[in-house]
Amino acid sequence: MKKSLMLLALSAAFIFGCKKDDDNTDNGGSNGTKVALQKSWQADEVKGVAAPVNLSVYKRNRTDNLPDIVDFSKFYVTFKADGTFERSEIDNTNSVTTGTWTLSADNKTITMVSAGGGGTLTYNVEAVDNNSATFKYVINVKNPTALDKEIIVRAGAKGVVLPDGSYLLFNVKPR
Repeated sequence: MKKSLMLLALSAAFIFGCKKDDDNTDNGGSNGTKVALQKSWQADEVKGVAAPVNLSVYKRNRTDNLPDIVDFSKFYVTFKADGTFERSEIDNTNSVTTGTWTLSADNKTITMVSAGGGGTLTYNVEAVDNNSATFKYVINVKNPTALDKEIIVRAGAKGVVLPDGSYLLFNVKPR
């Protein structure tokens, strides 16, 4: 049941917008973190954490992934130097979402805004270099966004109450 919840949460996060946002105060992108983010990324591993449960949902080249909801092997996101992004949807439609991304001045927060009113998501940058990155999406249980509400509703349908502090962790590699 908790595995299904985390799968639903992960799929909702990717469906409604997984991207990065880089906007530095140096006005030119000389920031190493921003430059490192500017490439196409693919999922290497996706984990869900709803204390005390830690669940590995997807790992590249693993044969026992949990495919019930999402095939993360097809997911990608590209962050461009001009502040725009493109990402694949994970709903098996082969559609692509675009928008803008910014990185906070302290290099710790990515804000992604989908074009056409698709919503805004915020991710914590846990780590990033030229070869890998880790992003954390915290599910706001007390004051939920539309995405958070969807995740909470799906969890509730499975009989699971998400505790405050639940999150999704995305480990990505260059595509």
